[in-house]
Amino acid sequence: MLAIDFGARSIKAVQLSRTGNGFRLDNFGLVLTPHESILHGEIKDANAVTLALEKMLRKKGINERKGIIAITGQKVVVREITTPLMNEKELIDGLQWEAPKYVPYDLKESLLDAKKIEELEDKEGGKMMKVLLVAAPKSLVTQQAEVLKNTRIQPKIVDIVSNAQIRAFESYLTPASSNKEGDGNQMDIIISMGASTTEITLIEGNRLKFTRTILKGGNDINKMIEKKMEISFSEAEILKRRVGLSLPDEAVEKDETGEIAEEKVKKKAEEPKDEDLPNKEEISELISSGVHSIFNEIRKSLNYYKTQYQKVTYRSIILTGGMAAMPNVGQLLKQQFGITVIMANPLKGIVVNEGNINMENLDKYKRCLSTAIGLAKRER
Repeated sequence: MLAIDFGARSIKAVQLSRTGNGFRLDNFGLVLTPHESILHGEIKDANAVTLALEKMLRKKGINERKGIIAITGQKVVVREITTPLMNEKELIDGLQWEAPKYVPYDLKESLLDAKKIEELEDKEGGKMMKVLLVAAPKSLVTQQAEVLKNTRIQPKIVDIVSNAQIRAFESYLTPASSNKEGDGNQMDIIISMGASTTEITLIEGNRLKFTRTILKGGNDINKMIEKKMEISFSEAEILKRRVGLSLPDEAVEKDETGEIAEEKVKKKAEEPKDEDLPNKEEISELISSGVHSIFNEIRKSLNYYKTQYQKVTYRSIILTGGMAAMPNVGQLLKQQFGITVIMANPLKGIVVNEGNINMENLDKYKRCLSTAIGLAKRER
């Protein structure tokens, strides 16, 4: 199956096929998104995005005519609600009455979906059920559908980014059966740090419990550097990548173990030597300020969820997205939140068709592919 992820920094395409005991990556492509043509999950310039996608698909030899896409952004509503027990048809009809309580825009211009999660009883013994409600403006889908139509691809399935991330990292999630009485509900956090947004997904077992889109990402840091240094946006991006994030002394562990340590050593070896770079300290401070601003929004979301559901224990943070490639982000995140951080690999357990794929490029960009990989793993 072909999956396409429209990101503010890059547009990704992934082709997966099912094998006897898993999945095989047959092909992938990635192209830089034309400047400001996609922002906060919305396509602003469909023509520019179409041309970029067409060029990438042609270059990679991807000819599949059906694809899966995902929507995201603050306009996407994902809520777990409780309703009287009903069948699927009754649930769809009942959404027209229930959804206005949670959806802050005109339902006539929206797409609604719901999935029964579990059955339960209320205090009086009445039969109830928990339902995952998803709503989004139709425009979010039609924007992507227009681009696919222009590239002669039919959108077969529309999902949400959080669901795709859960599938991409399912092997890293804490099983629901591991919750012990008195410990509260153990939950994992997926944080995807992108160019224009940061996605937070809370999962219990393999069940989506909460998601929030923060309208802050790597581009905001670029704009700070651009303004302060009086340089172009693209030059600011290059400087951000060259300087990277400095790690405070208190965030450095004396006895490092696990995936973060391995990632840090690898990134350190790759880091260019820029001791003589002009304004390096000033740029480093801007990067640090931007990252801490994102972290503060993440903290607000985690604290909010804990105030709503008291018995919650955050077990691990699964860190992904383009910004996760910046040296020391995982270490600083662990130091700030006191939660184990996993630099997860979305290709874990997936066989790669090495004869058709540049393995060096795949290793370089794999964390940017997590949403597309999770989409392509969806059951048809």
